[in-house]
This record gives sequence, structure tokens and C-alpha cells, in this order.
Amino acid sequence: MGHITISLPDPEATRALGARIAQLSPPGTVILLSGPLGAGKTTLVEGAAQALHAGRTASPTFVIAHSYTGAAMRISHLDLYRIEDPRDIEDLDLSAYIAADGITLVEWPERAAAERWPEDRIEVDLRLTGEAREARVTMFGALETAIALADIRALSDPLV
Repeated sequence: MGHITISLPDPEATRALGARIAQLSPPGTVILLSGPLGAGKTTLVEGAAQALHAGRTASPTFVIAHSYTGAAMRISHLDLYRIEDPRDIEDLDLSAYIAADGITLVEWPERAAAERWPEDRIEVDLRLTGEAREARVTMFGALETAIALADIRALSDPLV
């Protein structure tokens, strides 16, 4: 499993990381977003949605899931923050929200058992570092070779 750590000095950098990951991800990619409250998980999702021309996003904390259909590909956005018991995940049928024709971004994935997530995935662990943030991006499975970590790091070179 390959990983990189990226400094995110402001919300724009966090959105840029979300955009970069979304643009590089093939359909069917699951992106797990971990970190404390206020670390920038929803901000990263905003960047992904903007990059795929999906319009405005909203945190799905109270409804658990949102789906955005963009010009590039569909985005499923899950927020498991309100799930207190991992057994409640069974009732959600997570597989119904995994977008085979798009990408799926999941906030608070640790609320579900680790085996619920596909082997081929991206994990982004966001941390607060004083006034800024830091993201550790880790590729798993086939995505390790499908997406070059150097391309994600190259935030200053926007994709077209």
C-alpha cells in the first residue's frame, strides 16, 4: 500500500485535493475520509463534486447519504457520523450506495466494520495541525497501480 502526506494550509487546498482525487479516480472508486470534527472531510467532498461538475454539496449527516449526478460521473456521499452501533450498518445496505458508475466518498468510515469496504479503495486521513490540516492519502488494492501518488501530490498542476 502506497501513501503520501500532503499539507493543506487552507480550505482551498483541501478542495483541491478532493478535486484531484476525484479527477484521477476511475468509476467504482470508494474513498474513505477519516479525521476529527472540523478536519475538512466535507470540504474535500465539495472539491470532488466541483471537479466533476456535480454542483453544490451538503453534508448528509442527518440523512446519511446524498447522491450527486455530475457531468463527469455520479458521486455518492455517505456520512456515518450518526451511526453509533456498527450493527446499524446492516440496516443501511451500504452496497446500494456504492456507485459503480461513479465515485463514493464516505465520511466516518470507521463507524462500519473494516471488512465492509472494498479491497480496492483510497483512504484519506485528515488531521488538524494548528491552523492548517494534513492529509495522509493511502491507496489499496488495484488503485495502487491505477493512480500515481505523484499525480495526487501535484496539486499545483490542475487537471483539465
